[in-house]
Amino acid sequence: MAGLTTDLLATLHDLEKSLSQHDLLSTYLDAILAVGNVHVTIVELNRIEDPKENFIHVGYPTEWVNFYIENNYISSDPIIKKSRYISYPYFWNEIKGINKEEKKIIKDVYEFGIKRGLTVPVHTHDRIVYAICFAFTEKYIDKEIEFYLRTLSHFFVDSYKKLDDPIETEGPALTPREKECLKWTAKGKSSWETGMIIGVSERTVNFHINNALLKLKCTNRIMGVVRAICAGLIEP
Repeated sequence: MAGLTTDLLATLHDLEKSLSQHDLLSTYLDAILAVGNVHVTIVELNRIEDPKENFIHVGYPTEWVNFYIENNYISSDPIIKKSRYISYPYFWNEIKGINKEEKKIIKDVYEFGIKRGLTVPVHTHDRIVYAICFAFTEKYIDKEIEFYLRTLSHFFVDSYKKLDDPIETEGPALTPREKECLKWTAKGKSSWETGMIIGVSERTVNFHINNALLKLKCTNRIMGVVRAICAGLIEP
């Protein structure tokens, strides 16, 4: 996409002006999505094995996220696993030394309209890794776009670490009913279907889910379900 590198300095300046992590994330996502034909997900990891990954943003297609949760792929995702050990960008089809189950995850993602995947792992001094994963709906990625995404991502992490309002990685206290409603949401049930299963009205289900999303600091159900699973609040 012509002009991306020309506008890069202005975009970096906009990121630097962000006063909070929330504003920084919004500015970063706007800049990334301006490329077009790309979904982005950002995961915060410990460099050592730790099941409590913190999904800062989930931007993959909803159908894939639902399938991912339903099959509990988070426990064996080779993209997350690889990011802990290397510090250079890599395309998903280049991942080596993975087992049959991990290969299936890579294969499955392409069944949901994704033609190419790129991850930019950014390792910080405090043993935290930010795996920034780009899922493209086109197979060919221009070198200028790749450079733009890599540069923005490294600058985003540097700015993110400097700001002093970190997103909580510990799960908040959800009520049993909130957990139950999120559990059925994770299984793809609508509010009406969940209400029929647990014996309450659709309005009551929405009330509990909205309360849970507020506690989890999430703006949509997919993000809420992912964060609740990662925090160990509900089972996938």
